[in-house]
Amino acid sequence: MVYHKVSIGFFILYILAMTALMIWLGLGITPDRYVLMLTLGILFIGRLRKFLLDWLPFLFILISYDFLRSLADHLNNRVHYMELIRADQWLFGVIPTVFLQEKFYQTGRLQWYDFLSVFFYFLHFALPLAFGFILWLKNRLYFKKFAVNLLVLSYAAFFTYVIFPASPPWLSNRMGLLPDVTKILDVILKLFPQRLDLPTIYNNFDPNPVAAVPSLHAAYPFLVLILSCKFFGKKGLLFIPYVLGVWFSIVYLGEHYVIDIILGVVYTVATLLVTGFIHYHLPRFVRLKSLAVAKLLH
Repeated sequence: MVYHKVSIGFFILYILAMTALMIWLGLGITPDRYVLMLTLGILFIGRLRKFLLDWLPFLFILISYDFLRSLADHLNNRVHYMELIRADQWLFGVIPTVFLQEKFYQTGRLQWYDFLSVFFYFLHFALPLAFGFILWLKNRLYFKKFAVNLLVLSYAAFFTYVIFPASPPWLSNRMGLLPDVTKILDVILKLFPQRLDLPTIYNNFDPNPVAAVPSLHAAYPFLVLILSCKFFGKKGLLFIPYVLGVWFSIVYLGEHYVIDIILGVVYTVATLLVTGFIHYHLPRFVRLKSLAVAKLLH
């Protein structure tokens, strides 16, 4: 038991260190690269075959979602700008992104919290996948429940991106609809030129700049928080700083409005309710169907 806990502790440190290294090397943190990193880690644990059997289908479906997401803005070019601006204005009396950047962002003088915000931003894929890996080490059933919820949540978001393409604050600024919003992420990334060319299939995907509603940057951390509390009890509350850090960062960096975060939480709760309902009622439905078929055969 002690060895197991120590192994997980070292693996978490490995994940954080490799994430920081990938940012420093200028590498985009994509699922395929990240699972490669996890695979290298699993070699030290010795469960490679089970890992590939469980993770390859999950990874294939997740990357398929990202491919479809890259096409979503080509299916509907009616981008929504003002609805999100008005929503945040109505909720707070100001636009939180504009307010935060006026208070904290200094053009030409990057601060420590700018870099920390970008680090939190890049945990979007990194930490949920690492969390899934820890679940997989502890209990493969936990991992499968997590994977199903993550995929359902992702595809629900994709269909919304097709129906309701939505602009982030930085793009609204470039369209002249918001004042004084800097895409801080681009400013930071210029300081980290790509030092290593590690292949990724994501080079073939077009970025979708209008996939803001719901915010999966908000939804994924919230899903991790809820499931960690469900599986690990009060220990799951340790993820609260991660969740709040990501939420603050995506607003401050100009990547999302607060309404995007709220809708991300709503989508997460809806996903958990739907998958929970199906998980509870599907076995009973299948059993009743089997009994009905058996009666017909007799």
